[in-house]
Formats: sequence, C-alpha cells, structure tokens
Amino acid sequence: MIRIQPHSSYLTLILLLLMPFGRAFAGWNNFIVNFDKNLYGKGTQTWQIAPYDDHWVYFANKNGMVQFDGNVWKVFPMNNFSDVRSVLASTIQKRIYAGGINEFGYYEPAADGELVYHCMSDTLGADSRFLGNVWGIHEADNILYVQGDDRVVKYLNGKYTTIEMDAKIDCSNMVNGILYIGTDRGVWVLVGNTFFPLQGAESLASNRIRGIIPHKGGGVIIVTAYDGLFYSNGRTTVPFITGAEDFMRENEVFCVASQDDKIALGTIHKGVLLIDCATMNVKYFNENNGLRNNTVLSVAFDSQGNLWAGLDSGVDYISLSSSFTNLYSYPYSYGTGYTAAVEDGYLYLGTNRGLYYTSYPVKLNGDLPDIHPIPQSSGQVWNLCKIGDDLFCLHDRGIFQIKGTSVRRITDITGAWYCQEVVGQPDRMFVGVYNGIYLLEKKAGEWSVLCKVDGFMDSCRLFEQESARVLWVYNSGTLMRIELSEDLTRQINMKFYGVAEGLPVERDIHVAKIEGRVYFATPQGIYKYNIHKDMMEPCSDLNNLLNGAVPYTRLLEYHDRLISLSPHEICIANLGTYKRGANTSINPIRQSLLELVPPYEALIPLSDSLIVIPSEEGFALFTIPAVKHRQDLTHSVYIRNMHLTYPKDSLVFTANFLGKKPSLTIDYTSNSVRFDYSLSFIALGSDDVRFQYRLNGGDWSDYTTVRTKEYSNLSEGDYTFEVKVIYPDGTTSADDISFRVLPPWYRSAPAYVCYFILALLGFWYVYRWDDIRVKRKKQQAVVEKDKELHEMEKEFEAEKALREKQIMQLEKEKLEYDLQHKSQEMANLMINFVRKNEMLTEIKSEIFKVASSLKGEGAREGKQLLVVINSKIDSNIQSDEVLKRIEDQFDLIHNNFMKRLHARHPDLSNNERMMCAYLKMNLSTKEIAPLLNISVRGVETIRYRLRKKFGLEREDSLTDYLSNKL
Repeated sequence: MIRIQPHSSYLTLILLLLMPFGRAFAGWNNFIVNFDKNLYGKGTQTWQIAPYDDHWVYFANKNGMVQFDGNVWKVFPMNNFSDVRSVLASTIQKRIYAGGINEFGYYEPAADGELVYHCMSDTLGADSRFLGNVWGIHEADNILYVQGDDRVVKYLNGKYTTIEMDAKIDCSNMVNGILYIGTDRGVWVLVGNTFFPLQGAESLASNRIRGIIPHKGGGVIIVTAYDGLFYSNGRTTVPFITGAEDFMRENEVFCVASQDDKIALGTIHKGVLLIDCATMNVKYFNENNGLRNNTVLSVAFDSQGNLWAGLDSGVDYISLSSSFTNLYSYPYSYGTGYTAAVEDGYLYLGTNRGLYYTSYPVKLNGDLPDIHPIPQSSGQVWNLCKIGDDLFCLHDRGIFQIKGTSVRRITDITGAWYCQEVVGQPDRMFVGVYNGIYLLEKKAGEWSVLCKVDGFMDSCRLFEQESARVLWVYNSGTLMRIELSEDLTRQINMKFYGVAEGLPVERDIHVAKIEGRVYFATPQGIYKYNIHKDMMEPCSDLNNLLNGAVPYTRLLEYHDRLISLSPHEICIANLGTYKRGANTSINPIRQSLLELVPPYEALIPLSDSLIVIPSEEGFALFTIPAVKHRQDLTHSVYIRNMHLTYPKDSLVFTANFLGKKPSLTIDYTSNSVRFDYSLSFIALGSDDVRFQYRLNGGDWSDYTTVRTKEYSNLSEGDYTFEVKVIYPDGTTSADDISFRVLPPWYRSAPAYVCYFILALLGFWYVYRWDDIRVKRKKQQAVVEKDKELHEMEKEFEAEKALREKQIMQLEKEKLEYDLQHKSQEMANLMINFVRKNEMLTEIKSEIFKVASSLKGEGAREGKQLLVVINSKIDSNIQSDEVLKRIEDQFDLIHNNFMKRLHARHPDLSNNERMMCAYLKMNLSTKEIAPLLNISVRGVETIRYRLRKKFGLEREDSLTDYLSNKL
C-alpha cells in the first residue's frame, strides 16, 4: 500500500485543483513518419511497444513479435502463432519477453545473432495453463509478472505462482516495484500473493481503467477511458485536470505512456493527445496533421523523447525531440512553399498555388490549420519583401502590395522575382523581373515605376547591392556585376564572374549581404570579392565561423546572428562575439522529413528563436534550441549483417539488441564475405553521411555512401572489419566485428599432425633404407666385380668388332678403289674407243676423198682397194667384242644395269641398248654419235624411239627414268 505524509497529500490536492486548463504547445505540428503494415507482413493491430535503446524497438503485433532495428523490420511468430498482445524489453535479463493468447516466453539472440524463441508457458501446470490474453509482462526484484485476463502468474527461481483475480483485468503496470492492475472493479495492488484494492480509489470502481503510470512527485496517475485522469497518492484519489477532459470523453482513451513530464494518450477516434505536465500544454496528433490512422492501440516513448504509436493499421513515429515542425502535411496541402512573412498578426504564406494567410501565432488544436487564400492572388508566389512599412508579394503576374487579408496590384509589371530598397534611398526600390530590373519610386504614399533599367535584359531572380550603383545579379548559372549610371536608369558596365575569376563553380551561387559587404554562398564554401584584384577568393572568416568550406545555399544576417542554410543543416553563429570564440550551433536537417525546393531555398526568421523554412510539403518551423544539445551518436552505426558469398550466399551474423558478436570462424573454402552496415533510422541527420571502412587496421577507405562491402579470397588468419560514419558536423561513430578464416585442410592442425607422422615414417624409412643400403653395397661390390669382368668382355668384344669393322672398311675401300679403277678403265676404254672411231671415221672420210680424186685406167683398182679398206674400217667400228666388253664393264660398275634393261625391255636393238648405257653415263649427244657411228640427228631419232618404247610422256625425262626408275 502506498502512503504519503498527510501535509504532503493536502498540498498535492491544492496544486492539482489550482492547475490551469491545457494550452497548445509552442511550435507547429511535429513531423510524423508513417510505417505501413506491409513492411512487417501486413499485421494489423499493434497492441504494445517496447523500445530497447537508441535504435531497437519491439512491437506486439497481430502477426507476432515485430523487431525494428532502425532499418529493417522482422516478424517472429510464437509457437501457437497467436496474436502477440504484450512485449517487454528486459534490460535486466537481456531478453525480449512476449505474451500472446495462452502463451508467453522470451526471445534471445543465438550464436549468429538471430533471435530464438523460448516458450515458458509450456511448463505451467494444467490449472494455470489457460491465461487467456497476456496483456502485460513486468519485472521487478528478479520476479517476472505475467498478466492474463483474470490472473497474474509470478515466476521466481524457476517456480510459477498463479494469483487469481475475481474480476476482468484490463491493464497493469509496475510502478516503483509495486504491481498495479486496473479491473472492472477498480484499481488493485499486489502485495505478496494477494490483491488489495487501492486505498482511496473506491470511486473508480465503475470506471474503465486504461492505464496506470507513475507521477513525478510520487503516487500514480490512473487513466480512464472516458472520465479523464486521476491522481492517487495511496490514500486519496482526485481528478488530474488537464483541460482535455472533453476530448477524452468524446474520443475514448485506449492506451497511455509517460516520460518525465509528458503523458501520451492514444484514443480510439482522434489519434494521440500529448500533455506536458510541467506547463499543462497539450498537443494533438491525428489524421489532420500526419497520423496514418486515428485509432491508436499503443504508445511508447523512446530514449530520445520521441513517441511511437501503434495504430489499428501501421505504426507511426512522432518526432517530438526535433527542432523542426511543420504547418500542414499531405493530403491537406496548400502547395509547395516558397516564401513567408509575418505582419500585423498575420502569417503570410507564398506557395505555387497563391498567397495564403493565417493568424500568428498559429493556433493548432488538432484540427486542420485555419489557413485562408487571399483573393486575386492565385498563381506562383516567388517572394514576400518588406520595404519600409509596406509588404509586397512578388508574383508571376506582377508585384502586389499586401494590406491585411487583401492585395492590390501596383504598376503593370509582370513576372516579378524580388525587390529591395535602394541603398540610401528609402523612397526607391529595385524590382527584379523576368527580363530585367525596374526602378520604382514612392510619392505621396503610392509606388510607381520610375523606369526600367536600360541595357539590362536578363532575368534577375537574385540580386544584392554593393552600393546603390553597383548590383550583383545571379541567374541561371551566371554571376554578373552591374554598374549603373548616377541616376540609376541605365547600365553602363557589366562583367561576368566564374571559375576563371576565382569562383569554384559556375552554378548554385547565392548572393548575400552581411554587415554591409556582399558574400557568395557556393557548393564549396563562402567567397568574397576582392575589389583590388577584381577576383573572387574564399572567405575563411565566415567559413570558420560557420561549419567550414561546406556547401551553402543561403546566407542571412538577422539581428546579430549569421544564419546559413546547407542541404543538410542550419548553422547559426553570433556575429558580435565570434572572434572571442563563441560556439556555432549546427542543426542537422533530416531530408526524409524536410525536403527543400532547390534552387528556391529560403530562410525566413520570425524571431530570434523561430525560422520558417519553405519546403516541398509546405512550410517547416525551426525552433532554435535554447541550449546547444548534441545527440549521442557514438553507437549510431552498426554492422547489420555478415554473409558468406561463396560458394553460396549464407548469413553467419545478424545484429541483435544486445550487441553480441560471436567468435566467427570461416572455412577456407568460404573465404569470401560481405558486410552490410547501416545507421539507425532514429539517428538525426542520417541522410547526409559518409562511410569509411578498413580491414585489419589498414588505411581507411575513401568516403562512400554505399552501405555494403565485400571481400573475396581472404587468406587464413584473424581479421577485424571496421566501419566508421562521419556526420556533417564532424561527429563520428564506429563499429567492428572480428572473425577468423581457417587455413585450408592441407595447412590445418590435423594436416600438420599427419605431416609429423609421415616425417617419422620417413625417418624410419631412411634408417631402414640405410641398413639395407649397406647390405646392398656389399652385394653390389660382388656385382661390380662381375660387372667389371663383363665390361672387360664387352670391351674385348667391342675391340674385336671394331677391328672387324676396320677390316671391312678397308675391304670396302679396296672394293670402291677397284670399282673406281674399273670405272676409270671403262671410261678410258670408251674414250679410246671414241677416239679410235673418230680416227677411223676421219680415215674413211679421207679415203672417200682419195677415191673421188682417182682418175684414169688405174683408178678402178685403187677404188676397189679403198672400198676394201673402208669395209675393214666399218667392221672395226662395229666390233661386237668391244661392245661386249663395254657392256660387261658397265654391268659390273652399274649393278647389272644392262641385264635389268634387257629384262624389262628385251625388244631393244644393240644401238638402243648402248644408247641407254651412254645416257646412264651422262654422255652428250655429240659424244654418243661417234660411239654408235651415226650422226647427231640419228642419236635424236634413237632417243625418240626409246621414249616411245618406255612409254614416257612429253614432260618425263628419259635420263631420270634410266637413272632412278630402272
């Protein structure tokens, strides 16, 4: 039983009764992130939410226990596949408890990090087995409490105790170590193993209790479905007045969560009600300002002070701790925001649809914002500018002067971008239009066109005055410095400035005037103009004052502050004290929530602490933090998964809520790995981050936005993979995982044991081999002797064979000599025979001459004698014996050529056979003719007959036939 001192009780009652009614929070609507049920298996109702730390959140969902690690959703069903009604993230037992229908248990990470379910209800006795719906799980002093429909089960030291309640239990909570339950018979507390009614709370017996939460000053706050909140100190119970009692009564409160001074109530019909108990301000979140569904079944605060809401369909995340809020959201949109201004109690909003207004401060009470269009302003609004006491709307259709809730067009100018008071001339202003610059003048309270600046015809979207006569104009990738005449009516000089003149880029340049000097915001920092060099140069003073030479899209001076806008952050610095070391406030912009409209980004200060930022979805309000607070991002990056990619993709590690990393060992055959690393969704500024990684303490990689890294063909050894994230403000976070690649089988410990055994066997073999070698050596000596004798015999035989070979060689040489001698003899014989025949032929010729010269009576006898001599000569030329000798000699020399010739061609005549022999001897036709005692023509005739008898074609050679084919 809770007890407090009497005087304290009365003081509390007085304070509660004197509390003011609820008021709206400062600021606009908080950004809400919607998570569709399709992300986690289309499970509808989410009954309970349990954040574990900065990025692990667990949900009791219709499909099972749902885990969200800041990036990925996973569903873990229970054994009986029932709806999960409750979930508890235990920081003491390091478990995630879950309760369903007649079942409860817990999830723990396995060796690879994957959650494994352990059922506890299976060990309950038969009389306690049917718990019904397990709507609550709590722990205190190492005791686990499981709340069912009509009973509570205590678990201590492995034993279960069932405590039945004679009532329907609607809710329960553990407050300061005491279990409170809300039933249809009021509020009860568990003391030991017995329920007692909460003292002083008897009046609540007829109310439907939805939740019980601790009160910061002691005691508890009891939440009812229709009758609001009640405070109980353990002796008395009084209403806890918030000013939203009518809202609760009309929309039925279903769930509650608290943190510090904040109480979040989820309703059945109108979303979430947020109460700040310190100020009694209230705030509403419903379908009008971004909530996906108005039926809220569960709410829970995370460690950052943001709020999770489990809906009838889907889950929403309400960013309470962010400095950014929004005015309206889809589908209740008034267009894309471009500009805004505050004047005379009105907030004017310029969008692509026209000009709108609402009261300022904006009143938000859970309904749609009270925003109205200004008549005759439909169309694109580019800027809202104040000149003196006049507020102008720069519009696609021209320039309008705003008076309250109406506008009046001034001049016949069309397509106006921006206007600015002429330096030193408060009754004049420059107006940048689509095709030049106009000079307007105010006379008798009315503005009129003085002239259009002659000579300048370009579009003038952004400009700033260096002086009344010198303008810097940027438009569509071109920066110009324009000098005007004394009367400001015409352009007398213009020069373009780009990379050649010192700028880092040609595009995305914004002109701003800070403390009377023109500066240029670029994607590579802030630049200034050096008039002496007529060049651009980096401005180190302003860069160091803000966040370094990073991309800047806008610069603005407001009071004594310098405000810069970058794609991912807002920087605020103090111009008056920065040289003395004042800190700069760097505030990340979460682009997933706030998407700017390039190149029309704008900053519109409403006060020293409020800045309006137009966006794609409308308008955001940035509240400058009173105290510089930096979110702890030390553990924001984490290695989510580790996969083996060869020979097939397999998961060996997944991140878990305990941060446990196993001692991983990988086979050498699977030595290709992939790491997936991420940032938690909850980490602010996670849109513009860069990663670096390294392996085994090597050099960090280049900056990358890729969130996966793969290594292949790793050699054996120990490895540590590290990943680091760098935020825009320079904050870093890191994570690592270690693993070991085992050596291949032939370099493993068993392999080395085998090698050792084989070495011993080798040594034993060498020893045995040496013993055998000695024996063999002795045997070999005998063999060697025999071999020597055998070799001597072989040498003797070889010498004998050599001598025989030499003898044969000598005999061969003798035969060759004899053959050569015979050939020479036959050649000499042939030569002699040829000479003899030639001589005899000459003698015959002379005899014919002598015979023809003989005349007279004695001539007859002389001629007869000469004929006899001639006949003897012919017989001598045709001597068969000589031919026979030549033929025998020829056969002896040429391997029986004549015999082979006669055998193949027996029909040859003697002259033809001799002709063949002469051709075989390579004698010429002239040499053959006297041998055959015929003319040269006769020799050709015999050659022709031989070719015919041999059957040779025209292209065949007769000599080749006789030499090679016969």
